[in-house]
Amino acid sequence: MVISAPPASRHELEELVVTMGAELDQTARQVCDAIHEHLAEIADDLYPQTLQSCRANLGLIHALLREGADPRSATAPREALGYAKEFARRGLSLELLQRAYRMGQRTLTSRWLEELRQTAPDTDHLAGALGFCNDWLFAYIETIERELTEVYMREREQWLRGATAIRTETVRTLLDGTVPVDVPDLSRRLGYDLDRDHIAFLVWSDHDEEDGQELFAELERVAAAVAAGLDAHGLLTVVRGRQLMCWAGVGSADGLAYQPRNGMRVAVGSPGHGADGFRRSHQEALLARRVAGRSRAGAVTHFADVNLDALMTHDLDEARRFVAAELGALAADDDATRRLSSTLRVFLEERASFVRAARRLGVHENTVTYRVRRAEEILGHPVSERQLELRAALRLARLV
Repeated sequence: MVISAPPASRHELEELVVTMGAELDQTARQVCDAIHEHLAEIADDLYPQTLQSCRANLGLIHALLREGADPRSATAPREALGYAKEFARRGLSLELLQRAYRMGQRTLTSRWLEELRQTAPDTDHLAGALGFCNDWLFAYIETIERELTEVYMREREQWLRGATAIRTETVRTLLDGTVPVDVPDLSRRLGYDLDRDHIAFLVWSDHDEEDGQELFAELERVAAAVAAGLDAHGLLTVVRGRQLMCWAGVGSADGLAYQPRNGMRVAVGSPGHGADGFRRSHQEALLARRVAGRSRAGAVTHFADVNLDALMTHDLDEARRFVAAELGALAADDDATRRLSSTLRVFLEERASFVRAARRLGVHENTVTYRVRRAEEILGHPVSERQLELRAALRLARLV
């Protein structure tokens, strides 16, 4: 059956197509945000690829509507095919991919309804135009999903059969920690000796727009350089999303001087022995990455340097309430207040010494004195009171 626009609603639909063409990027981000907001199973680091797929699909939908083409003639965009393959590689279900498309369909339909309400002269025109849009979009999604399902299943089968999948599944078993493991057997399967000291680290990029193949090649190069900097005896790497999970067989992290460039980042756990140490060091690397993402940390973040920050930001809502309760107006985000809070933090770290704080900040001692006194006025009490809570709140304020 041909899906044709009702003649009475043709003008409203033409206006909709024009508006859609002018707002493709904005609509793509709205659809992408809805998918990630409602489908928690889709990790945040997949957001750039979700956005690319949304934009490509919307571009194709707009082109087909503008040309009056049958939606059942659609061929899935390259970005949408890549997105389906990424779901397969991550072990995400086909059902989740279909739910993502249903959420996109719902969000786009709502946006179209808003536009049509502004242009349709009466409810009959609105109903006719909206009925056409619903039928057209349903046919498009149904057509695209058939192609995506085939691509997903082929990629999933290849992934499951590959050596990468075996290594990934073995590491997943180790990290799960719910069942006893045969260390010699898993060592043979991984090609990596588990019965020794390990340091786990994560490698990722701040540049989400990088091409997947080139990105992973660079991640591998950085991982090898970090392992060399650790004087490692063996390196194990596993891809997870757009980051590389790594383990190096070493005794300590002392002397790691390597600093990645070009937006590459590294988060490093503490040394640990055997399967338990393998797992614990990785958990620490994950925590170090979480803190690195919330601070102005350098290219390499060691868990040993941020373990207190990781502990204090475990519950972000509670951390924010604590900061607000302790600092009040001193938690404001304007430049003047940030100078006061930064000066107060250094002053307390320097054991309430105006001289040492002034030297560290590179300002006159009188400036430090003025800022501390002003901070006390805002706090409503001397900084000598509740010093532990105050220092914790000032440290947290930079993270939350």
